[in-house]
Amino acid sequence: MKTFSFNGHQYPITGLLFNKDNDLLFSSSKDQFITLWSTIQLERVGTYKHGAAVYTMDIDKNSKYLISGDSIGKVYLWEACNGRLIKNLVENENDITSIRSVNLDYENNLLLIASGGRTAASTNKIDIYKFEDLLKENNPQCLKSILIPNKDKITKARWCDLGDSILATSETGYIYKFNYNSGELEKQAKIHNKDIMDLDISPKEELILTASKDGQAKVIDPDTLNELSVLSPKKPERNINACRFSPLLSSNDEKSVKYHAFLAGGQESKDVTTTATKKGGFEILIYNYMYEYELGSLSGHFSPVNALAITSDGEILASGYEESSIRLYKLNNEEYNNLEKNK
Repeated sequence: MKTFSFNGHQYPITGLLFNKDNDLLFSSSKDQFITLWSTIQLERVGTYKHGAAVYTMDIDKNSKYLISGDSIGKVYLWEACNGRLIKNLVENENDITSIRSVNLDYENNLLLIASGGRTAASTNKIDIYKFEDLLKENNPQCLKSILIPNKDKITKARWCDLGDSILATSETGYIYKFNYNSGELEKQAKIHNKDIMDLDISPKEELILTASKDGQAKVIDPDTLNELSVLSPKKPERNINACRFSPLLSSNDEKSVKYHAFLAGGQESKDVTTTATKKGGFEILIYNYMYEYELGSLSGHFSPVNALAITSDGEILASGYEESSIRLYKLNNEEYNNLEKNK
């Protein structure tokens, strides 16, 4: 399968993000930088400098504004095209927190900022802002704050139900669903035994996919939070740090539909020395999530995979690694398209 590597960071990759047009890829890292790559020229375009490790990013639908959050509770707003910093916002100024997720709603009207405490006394919450206010006002007012039950430390948060709901995952393996209008907790379910490391939602919001340090990924019904499928890689067992659905599961063309989930992770980074890819579980696994079996794998690195991203057309998969490199996989080829036939 055709691949290409990017090397532009000094520390582990923490996140990857494609824009809507799929011609730009953003990578965040613990080295305090976001790097912008062209997926057409396959080269670095620019960088954005934070003051701490960058944990989360989102971009508006017109690729005009980039939003990012870091490990010391700051949210940055950038002009995506030139890297100009518009402003930064300090969340929970009197608290010790890190920004776990930033996410624009479907219409790019509202921005969700999820912050997780770095101490037992810290607040774990989701703040909602009108995005236009963040851009124009010096001291924008928070529209709504949602506290996470039992001081549970949040890991990821996303809009759902076209902006009517918010999903959040936690370090204790819980997934929470909040009603945006009321701010009330609608449903909660403990779906993993350890930290939920990643959260994905299918393009038409039919399904949720989670990844956990307990070595499992799960497909969840977004309405009930019931488990529909459990994906448990073995030989070796590993942390699942990142997960993505193929966007083709929501294709309007029945012939193009792919019920595929991409899972990645590996053994704990502190245990990594010269472990082989297979032994360390560093390969990216491709699953048929409906029937819960592995279709194939993608290899190429010798450290845990921390992040995955996939273009909206399902043709390029990006992976980010502990050793700071990024790899692109071209999926629109005979080998990938025949995975089901070879099983």
